[in-house]
Amino acid sequence: MAGSVKNIVVGGGTGNIGRYLVSSLVKSGHNVSVISRRAMVLNKIMKTSRSSSSHFLPQSAISWKDIDREGLPLDTDVVINLTGRSIGNPGPWTNSLKKSIESSRIDTTKRLAKAIEKSEIPPKVFISASAVGAYACDPDKIYTESDVPVTKGRETFFTDLCKKWEESSAVKEECNTRVVNPRFVLAYDTPPLTTLMPQTALTGATEVGTGDQPFPWVHMDDAVSAVNFMIENDSVSGPVNVVGPQIVDNSQFTEALADACMSCVLKNMPLPAFVVRLLYGTERADNILLDSPKVQPQTLLDLGFQFQHQTIDSALKHVVSVLMESKDSGFDYSALKWALERNKKRKNTQ
Repeated sequence: MAGSVKNIVVGGGTGNIGRYLVSSLVKSGHNVSVISRRAMVLNKIMKTSRSSSSHFLPQSAISWKDIDREGLPLDTDVVINLTGRSIGNPGPWTNSLKKSIESSRIDTTKRLAKAIEKSEIPPKVFISASAVGAYACDPDKIYTESDVPVTKGRETFFTDLCKKWEESSAVKEECNTRVVNPRFVLAYDTPPLTTLMPQTALTGATEVGTGDQPFPWVHMDDAVSAVNFMIENDSVSGPVNVVGPQIVDNSQFTEALADACMSCVLKNMPLPAFVVRLLYGTERADNILLDSPKVQPQTLLDLGFQFQHQTIDSALKHVVSVLMESKDSGFDYSALKWALERNKKRKNTQ
């Protein structure tokens, strides 16, 4: 299967990671269909934009109702699901929000697993996203894919979510479908960096809480390359930690971001934990922002995957350089570019 042109179906293909992945897959010559609730609108946009757009657009969009009613398109080789409601917006995890977060991940994964099992010729690979939230937050442990994610009595909403999410991707053995669960962290040219970069460039970087909590990270280029690697490498199955190889804490991330943005203020006063809890709710703050697991991408390293960005410093500096070279001209981008240029001039004159 390696190296051949593939027919690939992607759920969540317009999301933070999905849009970069789809562009990469199309650029590599694969035939890509995205699943969307707005399939008709997307098909019209793609039809009118294909000739003038500099981006690599998917060949078609299909709806979730199409998947339920008709199953996967014929000759589908790979199915990828990156669908999921954002968990990064301020506010507490209310019961209704929790249900929405769960259903956006688990229900869509189950629908695709069911479609795979109904296929006359099932796809060879099913890649269904998960997250590093599958692991407990133990400051003395570095987690790899061989570790049992959470011991009994230490479960949280987030760990339970990841467990159910991965379980929902299971398909019958007779399908002969290789199932992979990449455990992602949020990549760096998507939220939260789109908020943190302007703040840091304009006023300096701010630690969260004590700053010593682990801060798992991965550059978008490596996140996309890792999924391509999973598609092509028949040795990859089960959970895969998609994180950068360097383990850092929030304080180290904050310093690296300030350096990349050439901020004249290396660090502001830390954002106290009680303020974080007020903004995000205690449960979300304590399990995501004020604590995280230390995670190593052991499977990728063992199989010879080459990270383009080995350190947090190189990752963030690359993001800034790409932004400065981009043609994005909206107000937010223009203001950020202005601040970065100002910081660069100020640094050069010191």
